[in-house]
Amino acid sequence: MNSRAKSFTGLTAAAAISMLGVGIVMSSLPERVIELNGGSSALVGLLASCYGLPYIIFQVPFGSLSDRFGVKLFLLFGYFLMALSGLLFYFAASSLPIFMGRALQGAGEIPLWAMASALIAIAYPEHKGKMLGIYSASMYVGLAAGPLLRVIFPSVLMVGELGFVLYSILCVLSFFIILIMVENNKKGSLDTANRLEIRKAFALLSDLPVRITLFGIFLYGCGQGLVFAIAPAWFITEKGFSLIETGMIFTASYVFIFLLQITYGTLSDRYGRRPFIIAGLLLTALSWGIFPYIPRVSSIICVGFAAGSLGGFYVASMAFLNERAPDHLKGTISGAYYFFWGIGYFLGPLLWSFGGRRFGMTEGFMVFSLLLALTAAALLFTGNAGTASPASNSRER
Repeated sequence: MNSRAKSFTGLTAAAAISMLGVGIVMSSLPERVIELNGGSSALVGLLASCYGLPYIIFQVPFGSLSDRFGVKLFLLFGYFLMALSGLLFYFAASSLPIFMGRALQGAGEIPLWAMASALIAIAYPEHKGKMLGIYSASMYVGLAAGPLLRVIFPSVLMVGELGFVLYSILCVLSFFIILIMVENNKKGSLDTANRLEIRKAFALLSDLPVRITLFGIFLYGCGQGLVFAIAPAWFITEKGFSLIETGMIFTASYVFIFLLQITYGTLSDRYGRRPFIIAGLLLTALSWGIFPYIPRVSSIICVGFAAGSLGGFYVASMAFLNERAPDHLKGTISGAYYFFWGIGYFLGPLLWSFGGRRFGMTEGFMVFSLLLALTAAALLFTGNAGTASPASNSRER
């Protein structure tokens, strides 16, 4: 096995193993927070907000420093932070350590999702799409398998919060896989264009359809936070879901994200981005609007489909924005994308968590559904929301 293949195998194996651990703990965190707060779900939204905040704060410095010192160091640091977060989850006697652990987990995952992808793209310039697809698939397979393990081995993973310990162990294992198998990138190999420059991004994204798409990306971040924090808490408090049933929400979400990202990506390559950006928003709006009113199993599938539809929106909208950008600003566009996503992931669950106490959580889901539908309608009536003019691209270059 050559060094390039060895590094890729190490990156992929470490990501899959760590995401297996994430899948195990994610389904139990909402219930743990509810338990520690006397049965109240008011603070559950902070689980998502604490995870999203590091993406806003640390994405730029992590990117700059990784170009100076190499991605491998930050991958190791990321897995260390994730292992530490598992220990905080395990020893938590109040909600605060859990929220702190969630923030550490978010900071730790930044190198896994963003920097490792950059490393793979550099190593495989000739077929980076395929290799990035394999890497992403390995992560979602791990995420989907985690909740299933809780169902298969309830006597182990649901007793004394031992799932949190297993999560830390898996992250430590991933740490050593990276240490042994992955080669560091050369200094300066990550182009400085990949660093987030908000001023340039705003100057570039000046046309109305793109600005509306950015708002859709903000809603995409909100939606992911709602799926993985608010919705499980609602199911627990309003529908009396067990840990096993809550875990199935996460499994369904990860499976639908994986399937619909592949579907939307393939079809949008052939038929254009605009129909699938709009379809992702509309189908998500429909799902959020009906899931509180349908039977238990159907509602789990519905929430999973909502998460998957937003995943499909992600593929189409990311491709759309990259097609609007000249080559030397594609990194800036990607950075802007995750910046807006991070704001949504941070603010959305926070607003819904506290707003839900005053107006009702179900009413909050209806508001979110309406916002998604209105954004889709705005894109539909502005026109040219998913196609970049070759002429305009050539002028930008």
